[in-house]
Amino acid sequence: MKPLYEAHRPASWRDLVGQDKLVRRLSILRRRGLVGRVFWVTGDSGTGKTTVAKLIADEIADDYAVIEIDAQDLGIDRLRDFERMCQFKPIGKGCHVFIVNEAHGLSSKVVSKLQTVLEQSHVQRNSTWIFTTTFQGQKRLFDGVMDACPFMSRAIELTLEHGEDVVLAFAVRARQIAQQEQLDGQPLDVYVRLVRDCGCNMRKVLQRIESGEMLVD
Repeated sequence: MKPLYEAHRPASWRDLVGQDKLVRRLSILRRRGLVGRVFWVTGDSGTGKTTVAKLIADEIADDYAVIEIDAQDLGIDRLRDFERMCQFKPIGKGCHVFIVNEAHGLSSKVVSKLQTVLEQSHVQRNSTWIFTTTFQGQKRLFDGVMDACPFMSRAIELTLEHGEDVVLAFAVRARQIAQQEQLDGQPLDVYVRLVRDCGCNMRKVLQRIESGEMLVD
C-alpha cells in the first residue's frame, strides 16, 4: 500500500491546492507551448516541487519519455547521453522530459556543460528540462550570482508559495484526505496548527495523519 503522500499526490492542476499563481502562469505559458522550455521550480520541502514537474511532464510527454534523476547522479557522461537522446523525437507526444530533483546538488562541471547543452537546437526542439530545488539549495548553488549564469538565463522560474493562504489550503486538503482515509477526528483549526508545525511540508503532514495523530483519543 502506498503512503498517503504518494497515494494522494495531485493528478491534475485542479488538485494542486494553494498554488493558484503558479497555475495561472503555466496556463499562460501553455498557450505558447511548454516543449523546449527549461523550468526552475523552487519551494520549501514538501510543498509540491516534484508534483509540479510531473504535471508538466504529463502534458507534453509519454511516461517512457520522462526521465527523473537526482542531481547528484547527473554526471557529464549521463548528460551527454541525454543530449544524444534529443537528436530524435520519441514516438507518441514527441518530447523528452528530464526532471532533475535536488538541483542544488549539481556539480559546477555539469552546470557549465548544461549551459552549452541547452543551447543546442535539437535539444531545444525535442526536449523540456525541469529542475527542482529548495530556496536554501538555490542560494547555496549560485551563491547570489544567478544572473551571471547563462544556464539560469534560459530557465523560467516557478516559485511555490508558502504563506498563510497556503497553510489554510493545505489544512483543508489534509483534512479531506484524512476523512477519506477514515483517519480524521479533529476540527479544521487543528489541521491548520499541524500544517504550521510541519512548515507547510505536506509530506510530513500526511505522514503524521497516517500515524493516527488526527484520530480522537
